[in-house]
Amino acid sequence: MRGWTMPIQRASYRGVRFDVFNVDDSLERAVIEHSYPFVNGADLEDLGLNPLKVRMSAVFYGEGYFTQFKKCLEQMKKQGPDVLVHPIRGRLPNMLCVSMQFHHDAEYADYVTLDLVFREATPAKPIFLDENGLLSKIDALLNQLEDFIDEVQGLFATVIEYVAFARNVKERLLGGAVFGVYEQLRDLFDIDQGKFSLSPHINSAIFQSQTQAACKDILTMVELGLTQIAERVELTPRAKFEEVLRSIKTVEGIPAMLVSGATVQSLKPSRVATRTNTLSAQDVKEVRCVLQLACSASLVKIATDFMQDSTLLPSDIEYAATKVRLQILKTLNSVRTLAKEERPSVDFSVPNTGLYTQTHLVSEGLRKQGQYITQLALAAINRKPPLIVRTVEIDGTIQQVAHVFYGDYRRAQELLRLNAHIRQPNFIQRGEVLNSYAR
Repeated sequence: MRGWTMPIQRASYRGVRFDVFNVDDSLERAVIEHSYPFVNGADLEDLGLNPLKVRMSAVFYGEGYFTQFKKCLEQMKKQGPDVLVHPIRGRLPNMLCVSMQFHHDAEYADYVTLDLVFREATPAKPIFLDENGLLSKIDALLNQLEDFIDEVQGLFATVIEYVAFARNVKERLLGGAVFGVYEQLRDLFDIDQGKFSLSPHINSAIFQSQTQAACKDILTMVELGLTQIAERVELTPRAKFEEVLRSIKTVEGIPAMLVSGATVQSLKPSRVATRTNTLSAQDVKEVRCVLQLACSASLVKIATDFMQDSTLLPSDIEYAATKVRLQILKTLNSVRTLAKEERPSVDFSVPNTGLYTQTHLVSEGLRKQGQYITQLALAAINRKPPLIVRTVEIDGTIQQVAHVFYGDYRRAQELLRLNAHIRQPNFIQRGEVLNSYAR
């Protein structure tokens, strides 16, 4: 008789070795059968493979058989799966012994036969604790944004304190630049003036508290105005996002308008033009940085809601993530530039100065937002089936094609979104190539 061409391993489980004279492995597939009256056959729904089952017939024999037998019994009483060394297949992790039978025969002294049944144990995944899921990414991002807003306010207060007392520009900074931003933002977003107001009178005793309150109001007004645009019901999700980007461009241009004495286009002239026409680019650089930080934080929050829309295409999600990351990069460069320009006023040889610490915190917050947005975009894209290209096999409407592809004519709108080149959805020709989801 010809021997085995591959090495046979000594079977063992939980450190107990035994001699195996036959082994049976079985794999079964879990299916649901859908039968229909007067239709031959049945529709089988594949639910995946059932646990692997391994049946072994093993023996203990010889003078020391009883010691091995008792050791085997003690090990089998332990709970939980372990590694099974299969004579042919080698190591099989997460195997659980679910059945064990022993057979003694009077004609065979010092000999016991074991019938062992092992099944593969697959640990269940938590239902509500999926760290790679979309909801967990959104929660992490929103929690980080709350801390980021506080860090921005701290940075603005620290920068203003250094600038004001180093160059004595309180009047132009708070009474001119910040007051002008107030007026322009309220006009741009049509915000109630009674809700957000800033006194033009500067008091050195309460200068720091005035600047902190001003920064908080600017952040709130920018978020409120951009959110109103993002919630317009008459626009598609992509159009809303584009409108938000255009508004951000206008908001970030407000400091330059203050320097030139202009106002936001298409808005009524404001008293800002007469109050701030003596401002220079140096007077508004701090406010410009705060506006960019406010726009970045608001855009991240809006993009988070945008990516939750189930009707978005992967290309739309990728586009939004790219725009947000570019906005974050631009803001990060502005923060670094501002800190560099204020270097002569601060002793940076001391690593824990207020400006150094606040700049580091804000920069790290921006980088984390960029990372979270990327992870959120990947999670939003991966929740959809993979995109494939299919060839239409019939002449008909887009509804008929959806029925052929998916068995559901109601997914016709989905096909139209995936194939923007379709001009006549009621006349789809055989052989046309369309984008579609795999399932």
